[in-house]
Amino acid sequence: MKQFFLRQWFLITLFILLPVGGLLGQSVPGLSESVGQYLNTGYLVFFILFGMSITLPTGKLWQTASQPTSILLAIFVSIVILPLVTWGVVLLFPLKAFSAGLLIMSAVPTTLASAAVWTRKAGGNDAIPLMATLLGNAFCFLTIPFWLGQTLGQSLPIDVWSLMSRLLIVAVLPMGLAQVLRAIPIIGKSADVHKLSIGMLSQIGILIIILVSAIRTGPIFQEQSENLSLLQVLLVIVLCGVIHGIGLWSGWGLTRLLKGSCEDAIGVAFSGSQKTLAIAIDLTTSPILLASGISPLAIIPPLIFHALQLIIDTIMIAKFRQTCSDIDPKQVPQPVHSTNAESISAD
Repeated sequence: MKQFFLRQWFLITLFILLPVGGLLGQSVPGLSESVGQYLNTGYLVFFILFGMSITLPTGKLWQTASQPTSILLAIFVSIVILPLVTWGVVLLFPLKAFSAGLLIMSAVPTTLASAAVWTRKAGGNDAIPLMATLLGNAFCFLTIPFWLGQTLGQSLPIDVWSLMSRLLIVAVLPMGLAQVLRAIPIIGKSADVHKLSIGMLSQIGILIIILVSAIRTGPIFQEQSENLSLLQVLLVIVLCGVIHGIGLWSGWGLTRLLKGSCEDAIGVAFSGSQKTLAIAIDLTTSPILLASGISPLAIIPPLIFHALQLIIDTIMIAKFRQTCSDIDPKQVPQPVHSTNAESISAD
């Protein structure tokens, strides 16, 4: 039992935090508002991405950037394939208040940290999710308004310049700053020595973001309970899993079709299929968007999608490594070796 907990601590904690956070948000007066006011997840995202970036060798990052096929594939899956698939899903299934949340989820860029964590654990090329994050988030001030305008059938009142400024600070700045500091020999060596600890702290940061989101969602469930349908919630869960699965296999399949390596295919699959929770939550809880007619229940699909992508991708770590072993046993991607306390999947 102890070994199981040590190896699966992340998923166990995730399943605990979701209901506990929701109950706290419902039962503690003013907690949801206080959390939203005083705990800015943007700072967490900044430090998570900074930590992941400072452990990445600069040479490897630029080597990947000089051969951009895999990076462009990851971005293509994230900002073209998944929005189109989700648009079709919303047209086919009567999701009512949840439709806007699914569409917002599909429009946001790739996750800011967890794709790199999962890619690294699977032995993939973790420079791909970092570069896809950098480019995808740098241009999301254009892609998000485009997709929401098309799919929701209205021109949403998004402050493009504020969104762009926020993303430059939260996503681009920490990556650039981390790589500049890494160029200093003593800092670069220290980052390499503490790479496992930094990765574990990144996962803890992701869990904090999930807890904050669950607390903010609790009161919404309570206020909108009469509008909630169990069948619709179950349908959203299934559809989120299907959409994420399509992203995974699109990224993997396209990369292998273009003769990309297993390491690159793993990076494209994870970074192309994952979506950032922070931006999705910001959009679904925005007073401006809520005033435009979007239901407060729109926050639920991004939260479900984020939890499912972590669960599914934890399982896929071993699956991808086994698939690569079957393809070419001599070139099996090597995972980052971790302590039992950090491991979330069987090595």
